[in-house]
Amino acid sequence: MDEKFETGFLVVSCSGGSGSGQAANDLARELDRSGFARMVCLAGIGAGLEECIAEASNVRDLIVIDGCEKACSQKLLEKAGIKPLHTFCLTKMGVSCPVSQVDPELLDRLRKKIKLLFGQNRADGKYAVCGCDSCPRE
Repeated sequence: MDEKFETGFLVVSCSGGSGSGQAANDLARELDRSGFARMVCLAGIGAGLEECIAEASNVRDLIVIDGCEKACSQKLLEKAGIKPLHTFCLTKMGVSCPVSQVDPELLDRLRKKIKLLFGQNRADGKYAVCGCDSCPRE
């Protein structure tokens, strides 16, 4: 089977009007800034920009961070034909909604938790944890 996946991780997030949506965006930006995952423009995907859709479609490890249970980011991706494997909802992880600001310490704990859960998802997946995508598990 010929797969078109790139190596590397991408992240998209909610950036909604609530504090939990803003926290999701802050977390995604931090994952990008730290070099863990490159952020993809969710607004571009929603607008139907082919380059944004192609970028998000051609990677196996797309991380989605939604602020609340409405899961707008995930639904928007699915509407564009993209089914993400790694989805996280901040209100399910302890962030209250609505909230005006999220404690930076909580954001740091959530960032670490997302990275840990992401790694566990990958460990349960078809490919080796190393991320090379050429070592399928038997």
